[in-house]
Amino acid sequence: MDLLNLAEQMVLWWMCYSCIGWVWETGLNLVLKHKWVDRGALNGPICPIYGNGALLVILLLHDVTNPVALFLGSGVIACTLEYVVSWQYERLFRIRLWDYTDKPFNINGRVYLNGFLAFGAGATLIKLVVQPGLAHLTAAMPQPWLHIAAWGLLAVAFVDWLISTMGMADMDNRLARLGEDVKAGRLEAIDKANSDMAEANVRMEQRLAQAQRSARDRLDQTRDRIDDTILDIRSVGRKGEAAALDRLTREHVRRALSRQQIRLLRAFPSLRSSARRELTDRIHKLLER
Repeated sequence: MDLLNLAEQMVLWWMCYSCIGWVWETGLNLVLKHKWVDRGALNGPICPIYGNGALLVILLLHDVTNPVALFLGSGVIACTLEYVVSWQYERLFRIRLWDYTDKPFNINGRVYLNGFLAFGAGATLIKLVVQPGLAHLTAAMPQPWLHIAAWGLLAVAFVDWLISTMGMADMDNRLARLGEDVKAGRLEAIDKANSDMAEANVRMEQRLAQAQRSARDRLDQTRDRIDDTILDIRSVGRKGEAAALDRLTREHVRRALSRQQIRLLRAFPSLRSSARRELTDRIHKLLER
């Protein structure tokens, strides 16, 4: 087997395991949350991190046949890959696609024990059971079909990766602009509430003066009415601020972010911007409605 033939087969292996990862992630979300969500990081039905992890296990542990050693080695490889990818996304795009901070036995929120167990078991199953049959199928493919399938799928995956990467790179800028819109809406609501309270203070002074001139025994009653008026104005101001913020966010989020970026936010409920965590938390709540 020449090197080009092996490389083309590996492309098919990578694509197969990436699709299996997408089916696993999407199906698991459907079972646990009873909701269909495309859980892929790319636009197509693939999760490249699963394909990358499977290939690393196949290549690095090719001569390991002991199930226990394979399980432990696969878990270490998978978690190392997951940690590096999480760190890379945050460094390049200032976003975290997943966060295991609230999970037990986690490392900086990037990997945790359940992932080690699941990936270790899955990779062991792939290496011992699935890969021998898949390798036999790809080796039996006619050379022309192998060339077409490998290079065609690789080209489609590369274009998808390029488009998705551009969307992720632009997400932080779009979130920044959306944050400015939200902040402006909040300040506008606060200014209106402050203006209403200033007018209430003027009316309070006028009423106090009238009350003092008319009758001292009516002063307490007037003050009570004024206090009620101020409380009502403050309540309206707070409601107005929340309504303006909520309305502004709901109206602008779909226009501020691309369809792909909104899909990513739906696909990764733990996705957070490093610089705008509160904003991404609010967007997640809005998208869940």
